Amino acid sequence: MIPVPEVYDDALKSLTGTALEYGDGASNLGPVVADALIAMHRAPAVLPWVQGYRHSLEEPPPLLRTITRNDWQAARGDQLRSGDWVAFFRRELSQAAWPLVLNDWLPRLAPGLSGAGGQGLIRTAYALHQLAADETPARVLELAEGLGYWASSYMKLPGILGSITTGTLAPAEALSRIKWQHKGQPPRFKVIGDGLQGLKGFPSFTGVINLVTIPAEPEVLISRTTEVFARVILAHGHEPDCLLPFIQAVTVSSALRYIIPHLERDPILTFLRYGWQFAGAMYTIYGQANPVSDFDPPNDNLDSLIDRAIATKNEHAIIFTEVCLREYLQLPKPVYLAAAWHAVERLAPPDQDDAE
Repeated sequence: MIPVPEVYDDALKSLTGTALEYGDGASNLGPVVADALIAMHRAPAVLPWVQGYRHSLEEPPPLLRTITRNDWQAARGDQLRSGDWVAFFRRELSQAAWPLVLNDWLPRLAPGLSGAGGQGLIRTAYALHQLAADETPARVLELAEGLGYWASSYMKLPGILGSITTGTLAPAEALSRIKWQHKGQPPRFKVIGDGLQGLKGFPSFTGVINLVTIPAEPEVLISRTTEVFARVILAHGHEPDCLLPFIQAVTVSSALRYIIPHLERDPILTFLRYGWQFAGAMYTIYGQANPVSDFDPPNDNLDSLIDRAIATKNEHAIIFTEVCLREYLQLPKPVYLAAAWHAVERLAPPDQDDAE
């Protein structure tokens, strides 16, 4: 059996030469799934899953023009230049230690973390999780992939960042102040980025970024946000097209746990605001119901939940299950398990139950 620390690097090597996106804009989440499976003590499942996933992936786009420190702003948010951005961050990381590169670039990228539905932030965060455990060349290259994805998909949402003391509400209270953009209508945007673009014409969204109060301990806001959005997921059980956007709200919020240990305090506060803004955007665009207060007790057999998630072969089911288990360890509330079971059951292939 391959030692667990080497499984992740082997997964990265298997994914070498694949694009950041494939198909109709789906994100390449192979490295994130590898991390999630290892965290759930399912390392033997990593390489088989990655090898099967790789068949769906595409080759990286061609390099167009070299990005430099003098012209990077013109290339920010240009998805056609994702390859140029990955090459840029490979150079940056070859010239300075990765913690220095992070503190240089993450504050610049923070306002645009919503691009590609937050997947650039997620790739970066999970790369940091593995780098913090052990620095290897493959993991440094994966960090360049994450940062490159983030920079090329950069999208700043409407709203002006307030001061540190702006905001007085907890996330659950703040949701009651958010107006649903498409109330009473079926979900209009299956691609999250399309929905985010529509916020430019919805003035009431601009104040969302400053609704919440930032507690002294950043992790408290993360827990409160993930908990209330787990309740949002359960409230929208009849709206399958809402599932992935609300999964992203939880996953992006939770991914900040992997980023904030590497930042100074002021950038941390900035990240918390923009992370909350993304979650609020998902509720603005896809919201149709208030978070549930009551729900049926979930199955608390964690091994069964993990096995069921893996059996779906769905990257979102696997990642979200690990996120919910991690958040459950931080704040042991059954809503996380209920949300994970809900997602796994709905992301399973239609014929899976019959096959079993």
